[in-house]
Amino acid sequence: MPTVPRFSLSSLTAKTLLLSAALCLLLLGLGALELASSYRSALKQGFNQARVTNLLLTEWIQREFREIDLIQSALAKQLGAADFAATSDSPARSALETRLVRAMHGMPQAYDLILVDRDCKLVLSFKVSPGFDASERSYCKAMLANNRDDRFVSERFHTIAGDDVVLATQRVRGDDGKVIGLIGSAVRVEHFQTQINRAMIGNRYDVLVFADKRRQLLARQPMLPKLPTQPVPDPEAEAMIRNQLSEAQYEATSPFDGRRRLHATRQIEHLPVIVSVGIDKETLLEPWWSKLVLFLSSWLVMVLLIVYATRRYLHNVALSEALSIRSAAIDYAAEAIAIADGNGVVQYINPAFSSLTGYRLDEVRGQRQLAQLLLEQQPELHEQLAQAIHDGKNWRGELTSTHRDGHTYVETVSVAPVRDQYNELIHIVAIKYDISAAKKLQADLERLANTDELTGLYNRRQFLQRAQEEIARGQRWQRPLSLAMLDLDFFKRLNDRFGHGFGDEVLRRFASCIQFNVRLEDVCGRLGGEEFAILLPDTDRYNASLIMQRVREAVEQISLDNPLGGEAVRFTVSIGISELYPGEETPTPLIARADAALYLAKQEGRNCVRTG
Repeated sequence: MPTVPRFSLSSLTAKTLLLSAALCLLLLGLGALELASSYRSALKQGFNQARVTNLLLTEWIQREFREIDLIQSALAKQLGAADFAATSDSPARSALETRLVRAMHGMPQAYDLILVDRDCKLVLSFKVSPGFDASERSYCKAMLANNRDDRFVSERFHTIAGDDVVLATQRVRGDDGKVIGLIGSAVRVEHFQTQINRAMIGNRYDVLVFADKRRQLLARQPMLPKLPTQPVPDPEAEAMIRNQLSEAQYEATSPFDGRRRLHATRQIEHLPVIVSVGIDKETLLEPWWSKLVLFLSSWLVMVLLIVYATRRYLHNVALSEALSIRSAAIDYAAEAIAIADGNGVVQYINPAFSSLTGYRLDEVRGQRQLAQLLLEQQPELHEQLAQAIHDGKNWRGELTSTHRDGHTYVETVSVAPVRDQYNELIHIVAIKYDISAAKKLQADLERLANTDELTGLYNRRQFLQRAQEEIARGQRWQRPLSLAMLDLDFFKRLNDRFGHGFGDEVLRRFASCIQFNVRLEDVCGRLGGEEFAILLPDTDRYNASLIMQRVREAVEQISLDNPLGGEAVRFTVSIGISELYPGEETPTPLIARADAALYLAKQEGRNCVRTG
């Protein structure tokens, strides 16, 4: 009977064991590679989520300062050297305060509005007594610095009134272009906290941080019991600022709670502020740790469970990605926000976007291109927007758009590409903000600065500016130019007898009358009280006299109801005319001669026209 060699069974067993071990090691190796890939993917997702949220927060804070810039620019055009020298009890000071109060209505985020003269002395403030020496403040040093940038935002500092604020300033220049002072809007640090509290973060361990470039905290979510007075150590942020980079991504351990986070930190353009969003690494990796345990358990039991676990993991990744896009948009943000994928197809719009434009999410998701949705009334800008996205740059524009119900509004649109660490375009984020109210306020301020509020005619400042322009044109082309000075006869008697309200009505009717009886190219203005002036381009004194005679006769026909009863009230006007002489470059001699002619008309019995 033949014998079987002993080594045959053991050899087969060994081979089987080796093959099984090799198969297990192969599966373990493949699983390790998958886990490593998913680990990198989870970190990539965390950094992307931090970058998108960071971008939204950056746009919020820039929008706050854009509103301030818009109002300050309108005010800066109206201010002159006299405004910085106005005494506290003068009518000019009262008018200045009225303008500043109206401006503050357009800046709800402003805690105070100040004027500082070129010597760094406080001229006007609603919180600080005038005369305060601001020479040691950074905003005053910035005003005196030799640079072209007229705007500056200070670091956080403690005011005399006991508030922590930052100050957004705008240089004010005179007619000669020299700096005559600055206008500043103070924003409490707690305002930033209010803004940051509106944002929605992924979980309780994620953080949102505003800080100045010295790394002093301005606001933080979750809130701290008290903001630290010393700069928060952050070597990566320090390196970003030192190397003049716009953004940085890194891992760091918090000095407040010791948790490890993935940070996306960005410097806000033209502002001494940095925004940092930290995604808690431990929370972010919780799905990954679950996958690891599941994989090891499945590997020890059978390969089929590994396949099942892998499919479940992929499903969870897809679900997590969908949730991250939705959370990044921040459903309840006040700004209109739209997010598209890397191909420009809209994936999400928030309720504010729907309210602003009239489009619903189900009408645009996966069906509309972002460029078409944003620039429906401006197709000529499509190529410009596409080029900016291709170059990896932000695109901003101020547009007049139409709601689906037909009403128009003015908006600012900001579009930014979001790229991953491999520079691949993964999202496009658009933010729209309705600035119709701010634009209307700016127009109202400009109108108040250029016209007389009672009569609607040009005020003295704007009239003299128009006169200067017409004189320059007349001298250049050697064309005649005449100026008429008009003064209501016995206006003080009307005021004293019938009251100032009646006097105001007389001035309004008189202004309406002269506008109706002169030509479209003639310039009418109220220089003060009952004194008016009319500039007549391309008109010599003879033809100017004919026009003014027509005006005088029209005024003589005005009839107002007597508030005391009895006969209707009538009034007359005296008019003096002068003509521009060759070589004259300013309105002063022209006005002086017209004043002299007006005095002659008064002396000769009033209600007449005289030339000088």
